Amino acid sequence: MSELSIIYDHLRYKIVRRTRPLTIHTEALHKDSVWAAVRQWVEAGHKAVWYVLAPQNWDFVVAEMGVSLSKKEYEKVLLDRYRWLQANGQDIQAQVHLRILPQMYESEAEEKKDLEEKISGSIQWLKNNNFPVNKIVFGWWSSNQQAIGLAKKAGCEPIRRRDHYFIHDYDFVRK
Repeated sequence: MSELSIIYDHLRYKIVRRTRPLTIHTEALHKDSVWAAVRQWVEAGHKAVWYVLAPQNWDFVVAEMGVSLSKKEYEKVLLDRYRWLQANGQDIQAQVHLRILPQMYESEAEEKKDLEEKISGSIQWLKNNNFPVNKIVFGWWSSNQQAIGLAKKAGCEPIRRRDHYFIHDYDFVRK
């Protein structure tokens, strides 16, 4: 990250934090070290909007974050941790990671199927588990009109990068 990028993010944070709550994108909450730091932060009385992944993003988590749990164990860990956050006054919302290179879909049908599974599936999983989500962010800020339409159809307002200041859950354990 360049020095100018850091300065810009810092200035943007100073402006945005005065008008909007802190938002945290969760990608590594299944890791015990991250969870311990997050719990400590929440127990200290801090509040945030948590944009969380659902099991529909299993492929992303395996590839990018590393996971030693089975998919079923991963889902249980997510539920337990999201429920704890919610019970402790945290706002749970949706996050979905789509392909960073959407041009790599072999066909429109493949793209449509993937978007529906990830977007509609994630939102429905969260709602089915009593997380009344109404906002969504797209990981890597990668989306298209079809993705935005699916999110809106599922009752979630897509949030753009410039509309909020965010950190990631793994920032709690960065050195």
